[in-house]
Amino acid sequence: MKIAVAMSGGVDSSVAAAILQKEGHNITGVTMQHFENARYGFSKNEGIEQAIADAARVCKKLQIPHYVINTSAEFNNIVEQNFISEYSKGRTPNPCTLCNPTIKWGVFLEEVLKLGVEKIATGHYVKLIEEKKKFRIYKATDENKDQSYMLWALQQHQLARTLFPITALSKKQVRAIAKKMKLPVHEKNESQEICFIKDHYEDYLKKHLKLKPGNIVLPNGDIIGRHRGLPLYTIGQRKGLNTPWKAPLYVLKVNIEKNELIVTDDPDDLLAAEFHINQVNWIDKEPEADISVQIRYNSKPVPVKKLEYKKDALQVNLVNPVRAITPGQSAVLYRGDQLLGGGVIV
Repeated sequence: MKIAVAMSGGVDSSVAAAILQKEGHNITGVTMQHFENARYGFSKNEGIEQAIADAARVCKKLQIPHYVINTSAEFNNIVEQNFISEYSKGRTPNPCTLCNPTIKWGVFLEEVLKLGVEKIATGHYVKLIEEKKKFRIYKATDENKDQSYMLWALQQHQLARTLFPITALSKKQVRAIAKKMKLPVHEKNESQEICFIKDHYEDYLKKHLKLKPGNIVLPNGDIIGRHRGLPLYTIGQRKGLNTPWKAPLYVLKVNIEKNELIVTDDPDDLLAAEFHINQVNWIDKEPEADISVQIRYNSKPVPVKKLEYKKDALQVNLVNPVRAITPGQSAVLYRGDQLLGGGVIV
């Protein structure tokens, strides 16, 4: 097949390209330029420019063509503006889960297909299997590297054009392959969590939002301190409150209308067994039983008792309460290792 590999400049996508080339496919490397270095304070030897340069070096080593597709305008309009807007509303967004369906498998995929390729491939650690004329996503063999959580919003037509060549490998094996093939990125460090933010996300928010200090209050309304601006806090946060108290404090809720940060010294106040999600997407079809849900990227799925539609949202009832369910984060639904779909916590 003629395949375009989405080359991020990292070791995973580089090895994905090498594996497909070894299998005899006609490979083209393509890098998505989704932001401009200068705008975000990156120097030439970091950020997206370094990613493009590294991808080009790998493609040269593999003797395959390399293209750059600029998606920076769309990325800014869709992903970055959503990121800023969500934080302004006291929510904690997950930009990757929006970028994947709209930019990487949206604008980028459409442009890549103009090169005449049949499929695109990425360096994600997930399994993609076609079963009964449907494409289904499963967790990767290396569960510590599994990235299925980030892909819950993909559609069948996007998956039909996709390959995940490193699905059966561990990160250690991927690096070993890269080293053996003398790929120039075999020792490159992991990419940062939010690609378009150079330092800490607080610095980014301070540049893009007008932060208004306000009161830190207990659930009963007692004022015990001052916050620096609600977008700088997230549900469950303990550090950075800078408010002396008899016990550790946790962010319980943000009240945008009153500009109040509500905190508690009882961690059990953060427990909940019910929440709602919107923007729901089912990768295959809506499931009926044996469902679990993962409420943040670095957590484990927990059993779901019942799913029930309420007006414009899907109510998720859990078997047992979980801590710090955070509006804006993705709630991703599984049956065993199979990714069923997901939505955004309201």
